Amino acid sequence: MKAKLSDIARLAGVSKSTASRALRNSSLVKDETKKLVLETAKMLNYKPNSLARAMATKRTKIIGFLMYKKNKPYVSHTFFGPILDGAIEEAAKRDYHIIVAATNDMADTFNKHFIQDSIDGALLVSLHPEEVIKEFDRRGIPLVVINNSMKSRNNAFIEDDNYGGACAVMEHLIRDRGHTRIAHITENRDHPSYRVRYKAFLDMHAKYGIPVFDGVVLADSAASFEDGYNAMKDLLLRKTLPTAVFAATDVLAIGAMHAIKDAGLRIPDDIAIAGYDDISAAFMVDPPLTTVRVDREQIGKAAIIELMKQIEDPEKPSRVVTISNELVIRAST
Repeated sequence: MKAKLSDIARLAGVSKSTASRALRNSSLVKDETKKLVLETAKMLNYKPNSLARAMATKRTKIIGFLMYKKNKPYVSHTFFGPILDGAIEEAAKRDYHIIVAATNDMADTFNKHFIQDSIDGALLVSLHPEEVIKEFDRRGIPLVVINNSMKSRNNAFIEDDNYGGACAVMEHLIRDRGHTRIAHITENRDHPSYRVRYKAFLDMHAKYGIPVFDGVVLADSAASFEDGYNAMKDLLLRKTLPTAVFAATDVLAIGAMHAIKDAGLRIPDDIAIAGYDDISAAFMVDPPLTTVRVDREQIGKAAIIELMKQIEDPEKPSRVVTISNELVIRAST
């Protein structure tokens, strides 16, 4: 009968969590306890090769993937999902495994999820990172942050070129299509991605010398289809209507498209609309949505590559890696 972790813990006289940490060479476990647990594991023939490799390299070959628990679905989320796909693919090339958690409470996560001393490093996606980075640093866990950045000592930050992508959308609407009344539907501008896209919205007005249209609408924090729909309904109540809308995400844009149609208006004849992300639904709506194609799988792959560098050299200085994107022009503009 194959030995289990609970068998090792029982024979060694320790808790299951202590046995697990000891097998991963955690600094939270005393040396004599580690020795006892390892001897017990070997006696029970509990994965001796994996244990030997982990003890020799002091690595578990496990990476944590922590994403912001905003709204379901998490793993199949249009942003998180492809990033995770890319990360899994790149990690597999290096014989690494990924465990996933979603949270909006970092203190709870450290205690109840995977971020203890049992991982070699972690990817943090769309979380405000300042206190989190400090905690990872305190625990000596290499960390790569995706979709956010800040000053830190030795972390990598992976970002989509939000400013460049949003500028491309605005230049298309202003220079190529001649729009001068452009509304912006966005999520909470406290988030760095949306804040940068909004800055591009303003900067392109300044570049082309046109006044900013009074039509910036903040969606609810979920930024759902319904939020886009309701935000567009608010815009349609204005005395002066926009001739174009730049939505900070495709989901918001698609919701807005339905509101425009329900009001009996035509896209793009009455109101043009563009989004951001190029989710699969962007091509399937009628008319197909002009948007910015973000290579989310490449973001996940780049995050793993940078994390491997951080694992090999924990003192490697912080840097920002920017992933390029592409404006995709379709019939909605």
